Amino acid sequence: MTIAESTLFWDTLLQLIEEGKVVPIAGQDLLTVDTPAGPKLLYAYLAEQLASYLGISADNLPPGSELNEVAYRFLAQNNQVEDIYPALKAVSSKAEALPVPEPLLQLADIRPLQLFVTTTFDSFLTRALNQKRFGGNEKTRVFAYSPTEVTDLPGDTKSLNSPIVYHLLGRSSSTPAYAVTQEDFVEFFHSLQSGTRQPPLLFDELNRQSLMVLGSRFSGWLARFFMRMPKRQRLSAGGKCDYVVDAEVSNDGNQVLFLKNFSKGTKIYRSGGVVEFVRELHSRWRERHPEGAGEIAGADPSSSGSPELEPGAVFLSYASGDAEAAEKLKTGLEAAGVDVFFDREQLEPGNDWEAKLRRSIHQCSLFLPVISRQTLTPERRFFRVEWNLAIDEAQKVSFSDDEAFLLPVVIDDTKIDDPAIPAKFRATQWKSLPGGQPTPDFVNRVQQLYRKYQKSRARA
Repeated sequence: MTIAESTLFWDTLLQLIEEGKVVPIAGQDLLTVDTPAGPKLLYAYLAEQLASYLGISADNLPPGSELNEVAYRFLAQNNQVEDIYPALKAVSSKAEALPVPEPLLQLADIRPLQLFVTTTFDSFLTRALNQKRFGGNEKTRVFAYSPTEVTDLPGDTKSLNSPIVYHLLGRSSSTPAYAVTQEDFVEFFHSLQSGTRQPPLLFDELNRQSLMVLGSRFSGWLARFFMRMPKRQRLSAGGKCDYVVDAEVSNDGNQVLFLKNFSKGTKIYRSGGVVEFVRELHSRWRERHPEGAGEIAGADPSSSGSPELEPGAVFLSYASGDAEAAEKLKTGLEAAGVDVFFDREQLEPGNDWEAKLRRSIHQCSLFLPVISRQTLTPERRFFRVEWNLAIDEAQKVSFSDDEAFLLPVVIDDTKIDDPAIPAKFRATQWKSLPGGQPTPDFVNRVQQLYRKYQKSRARA
């Protein structure tokens, strides 16, 4: 239904946000940047820069489809489509130096919003969250989907200690891993609608939460498919309330009529543009929650003290001399959407540190001890404490091969029968990863165990 500004509308939306029941879907219309030629939408600015980079005309680019038009003109000169993506990444990297758009900072200031989905490929939303919530420190977690690599959320968002940005249509890359052309959009939407290519945990969240679609510029059937995609039933079946703030939708009479008849829970905002909507939302939020008072308890991860392992994460245990190899394992697993506990500083010895460590190991989905010559010592070193607690945890429950808890990784020529290695590890199937370089089959194995744990935890 079409709505006008009203106290009831704003109060309902703000209450849903306070209860943690809203996911913003941030689109390109939120990205007005201050360029040397004055304020301009980011995609329009990038299209001009890309055209210049590729040596083609940037005259009369159609609003909202500028990048696609530049791609058409480039291909019309018998060029290869694969060359567009590294070129666009090059000009996008320079644009990252521009200030963060104000609407994104205003969204980032609304602390109960923890999961952000973006239909753009830039990093401005992540920068806004880091700037607003963490003083510029890079603590926001970032995930990206592509038709060739399905990356899911690490788990139930309510259990996470940091905000998440999920790039639904890919993230800037030198390969076609993000949507630029209309053909890319078709491929992404086709893949996202496939039962085997959907990110299930993300779609569970989008199906359960109220969506706040902000300036994504989806028109016609694309907008309808987008609204239907995460749902487990027909649009007309009703359910939760979604909010659409998008000029492409509100100015399309047929679209409005369709949603009015078949998605009555969808509210279409037509009292202004998306920038004005976010400004008003932020203003009303601040009236209810003034700076320094009235914030939702625990909503700001930076104020919660020393964080512990997020429930369901993979616990990576290593000797300090193997930190470089452990970092490679962490990077490879996180690229596959696996949440990894790695930062030992979070559990440094101090008050109640061993109880905190035991609690973290109890909550992890998988324990990965990194074994090397560095670990061939009986001394009570930090990793030894972790190992002993993990062995205790493994002995409490009988795990099948499909429910492994211990997954030892050897990174050098250490032998499996070395007496310095715990018998429980020697009796467990090892994985040899020289130098800590993860292999595809190892990543797939960890990913399967991780996802199985997350699903069982969600059911519980």
